[in-house]
Amino acid sequence: MTRTGYFVRLGISVFIDLFDFAFGWPPILGTIEDGVGTIAVVALWGKPGLFYIWEVIDVVDATDSFVPTATMIGLYVGWKEGYLLGKKSPA
Repeated sequence: MTRTGYFVRLGISVFIDLFDFAFGWPPILGTIEDGVGTIAVVALWGKPGLFYIWEVIDVVDATDSFVPTATMIGLYVGWKEGYLLGKKSPA
């Protein structure tokens, strides 16, 4: 992944979190959105994206909309792989 590709993926993650915040309130719609979001985040970030599944577990959908989980996963991957600071970390 290039640095530009990383920031495109990070933008998609921010969009996923904004969509979850705006439309994730109704219990059934929110759970469906969280399931689709989990698939998208895993496709974007790989194994670290599996942490997004905690939003599916919260069936009340009252608290998970306030936590930008997809963005935090993207920032973690960017920090771990060195995309945020512009240099690769040693493997």
